[in-house]
Amino acid sequence: MLALSYIFGIGWLICFILVVIKLFKKEGVGLGILGVICALYTFIWGWINHKKQDITTIMIIWSVLIVISLIINLSMGPSSFYNF
Repeated sequence: MLALSYIFGIGWLICFILVVIKLFKKEGVGLGILGVICALYTFIWGWINHKKQDITTIMIIWSVLIVISLIINLSMGPSSFYNF
């Protein structure tokens, strides 16, 4: 179950990086750095601009990965976080 969580986490990270690249290109360095520091900003910016930036598919995949990761991590319980 932990390996599955890592796989979805890697997918989440790839989507995040793709949207951050679009953020840097569209908004510049200042907001791009904010997007790197705060993934929530990048996520919200991505959904607001998904049609303009043609990233609808990436945003849907990212959203699904977030929900699945949340479900997996919550189903493992708090003790799984101490077994690294």
